[in-house]
Amino acid sequence: MASPRVVLIAPPGIKTFSSIQMQTPNPPLGVAYIAGVLKAAGLPYRVIDAVGEGIAQITDYESRAGMKIQGLTREQILERIPADADIIGFSCMFSTLWPITRDLAAAVRARFPDALLVLGGEHGTAVAENVLRTSAVDLVVLGEGTETILDVVAAWRARASGGEPWGGVKGVAYLDASGAFRDNGLSPRKRAVDDIPLPDWDSIPIREYIDRHQINGANIGRSMPLLATWGCPYQCTFCSNPGMWTTAWIPRSPKLVADEMELYKKKYGVTNFDFQDLTAMIKRSWIIAFCDELIARRLGVTWQLPSGTRAEVFDREVSEKLYAAGLRLLSFAPESGSPAMLKLVRKQVDLDKMLASMRIALRAGFKLSCFLVIGFPGETKETLRETTSLVRKMALLGVHDVVVSKFVPYPGSKLFKDLQAAGRLKLDDDFFIMPMEFYTSKAPSFADGVSSRRLYLSMLWMFFNFYALSLLTRPWRLLEILTAVLTGREETRFAKWANDMVVVRRKWKRQEREAAVPAGRSAR
Repeated sequence: MASPRVVLIAPPGIKTFSSIQMQTPNPPLGVAYIAGVLKAAGLPYRVIDAVGEGIAQITDYESRAGMKIQGLTREQILERIPADADIIGFSCMFSTLWPITRDLAAAVRARFPDALLVLGGEHGTAVAENVLRTSAVDLVVLGEGTETILDVVAAWRARASGGEPWGGVKGVAYLDASGAFRDNGLSPRKRAVDDIPLPDWDSIPIREYIDRHQINGANIGRSMPLLATWGCPYQCTFCSNPGMWTTAWIPRSPKLVADEMELYKKKYGVTNFDFQDLTAMIKRSWIIAFCDELIARRLGVTWQLPSGTRAEVFDREVSEKLYAAGLRLLSFAPESGSPAMLKLVRKQVDLDKMLASMRIALRAGFKLSCFLVIGFPGETKETLRETTSLVRKMALLGVHDVVVSKFVPYPGSKLFKDLQAAGRLKLDDDFFIMPMEFYTSKAPSFADGVSSRRLYLSMLWMFFNFYALSLLTRPWRLLEILTAVLTGREETRFAKWANDMVVVRRKWKRQEREAAVPAGRSAR
């Protein structure tokens, strides 16, 4: 029997232009990896990247003030699905995209009633039963899809031959014939991460992202996303990693990562890489070996760690190696300035040691960002003051940027499960879109002792403290902002924000006028 035709859909993205932070859809790395696995297996497939294929198309997100939808409309996506599609997979890495993905799945079901609809990504893994009971999705892939997609294809073929479909497939969740929810658990790893095929970027309009620099790092060159390590060994209670990736940390071969970087430089003219690792710096020997590999090759590229990393192995030798290997932008995540809060959320950080690592990073010449979250359950006015104190220390130390976010319970995390068990969460569209609003006063407070308004004002106060002190003590950094606006080249997150607000936002407004969606078509 012929293999089923697989269609992978990366949904449209949400873009915001808040007064504090701009958020932009990124290249669908997960979908590209799944496509790479199907390609290596010789299976027929098609990728529909709604953002990349409609990157200049911007529409309002219905009643969500201040938010825009970037990408193809629902009807445009439907038109691109081949008539012979048997398995149609949707990616939903972030819960903010679930309402859009759910409504798209409903439209696909109406057009393709016999196709198997599959959801992959962190959202489905976190709330699989909710997905299956509130949408047209038939099957949820749990955890890492590269380990499961081929089993799903094989099981679908067996079903067509009269076999039992999902009972023996690890890594999936579904509703059985009686309507009962079945969770088969995460799929065991079947091959080393070095044996996983590279992402199939040829199936995605990756050059659109590169040319427009639509990626989450600062604009320091033609950039592509990259993954050098899998997973994270820590168990912070606000993170969904344990349920999605487990607590194993698995690095790829330094040589193979460098090979991939060299390939993209030659093929796409890439000069910078944005590493999407959950936390790249865990094993000192691996970091040094990776840096040595890059130094020996003299690729002439830069790279950055915009998603944050650990600081435990960050000493003078490591910092010098990293800089020599091309790392330029680095992010640490202390999360809170309160030891009590760090203990509550199981964030294993020694603040004094992290401040020491910050000094080392700044002396080495890195542009350094730090991430903080306020409003965890248990947060108090006193713990907020402790975090404000840390913010001031970082500004005086010379840290270039700070990102302060209001806590929202991320589906799949321990805090999410605790709040859900306590009846404090309602899984509706307002909840799923909440992470896009944590830079506003709309997001609720989950800290009993601190109101939502107080958290919002505290966040603004921390931003003001940091950047006022930073610019007062280092006024020349204002030139970085001016440079970003005039040239588009960004050296810091603050410069990126300024460029987004002044230049990119104006460009998007122009594109929105020029590429207006015909009346009667929904952007969702």
